[in-house]
Amino acid sequence: MPLGSFQLSPDPDFLLLSANRQFSMILGYNSEDKLEGISFWDLMVHPCTWQDIATDLTENGLVRRREVQLRHKEGSGVLVALNAMVLHSADHGVWIEGVADDVTERKFIEMEMQYHESELNRYIQALTDANKKLNLLSSITRHDILNQLTALSGYLVLMDQDSHDPKMKKYIEHEKRIADTIGRQIQFARDYYEIGVQSSQWFDVKKTIAASSSTLPLSPGVMEINIENLSIYADVLLEKVFYNLVENALRHGKNLTRISFSFLCRGDSLTIICEDNGEGVPEKFKVAIFNRQYFKNTGFGLFLTREILGITGCTIIETGQPGKGARFEIRVPPGYFQLRNQVAGDEQPGLLTHF
Repeated sequence: MPLGSFQLSPDPDFLLLSANRQFSMILGYNSEDKLEGISFWDLMVHPCTWQDIATDLTENGLVRRREVQLRHKEGSGVLVALNAMVLHSADHGVWIEGVADDVTERKFIEMEMQYHESELNRYIQALTDANKKLNLLSSITRHDILNQLTALSGYLVLMDQDSHDPKMKKYIEHEKRIADTIGRQIQFARDYYEIGVQSSQWFDVKKTIAASSSTLPLSPGVMEINIENLSIYADVLLEKVFYNLVENALRHGKNLTRISFSFLCRGDSLTIICEDNGEGVPEKFKVAIFNRQYFKNTGFGLFLTREILGITGCTIIETGQPGKGARFEIRVPPGYFQLRNQVAGDEQPGLLTHF
């Protein structure tokens, strides 16, 4: 038996009548050594704890999983979980049967785990406090810089109105663009910080696209949203993804007259497609546009788009033909999209349902 078992005489002596080999080994004794005749009082590191056990045995007849320290042969303490019961017999009278489970190693591991857990919690709290301070500092700094940029832009407008020197006006226009770029960079810093801060949630794709493009200068009939009853699970900044795609098309699509959104569903995979009939993306820049390696403006929009989508495992690539328009494909992993009101069909945009 892996447990140490023993028999004791009743109160008040509690003499050890017998013990198995495992109990002797727990206390550091060889099998040849004899423990019989030793009082359990003398085996206790803290005899007062045995007094509580003796009281329970006398009053209730048993104790269960009582952790006590027994004295090792070398003098150290051995932590055991003790179970004992008072038994009665017409032939043998009254005695106590007990078992002891050495829990010293387990207790040590638990203490180690508790220590490391408390240390981890302390580090987490320290990081949380430091993060709060950094976020507060960042927020205040962004706010103050934007205030100063607003004032700077106002003075540049006044300078432009008062100046009649063409050379000076040219310098002022450059300064306005620089100020505008700084403002966009600060806005990007705020947006990038907000990625993943809040829990992701389900979004109706059509409503999200419509809301995101409502503030953009779109001519009537330019935008087409061929998506119905589709929801995807994404970061709370999903609206900014579609805003960036539409804004990017308007900014870079020369002579653009159409921007369309649709989707394809093949088995358990879904692809949301954004297409336009602008000038498209040169082949050598199809990957770089998402990494800020190539950009005509700030280069933040598509980089931010990729980061937002990546929170829930979505990816985005550009597959359009240069000179014939851009085509962005957002691939949504299985389990992260839902389609309602199923209609029969095969690989038809806007028709299939997946749950």
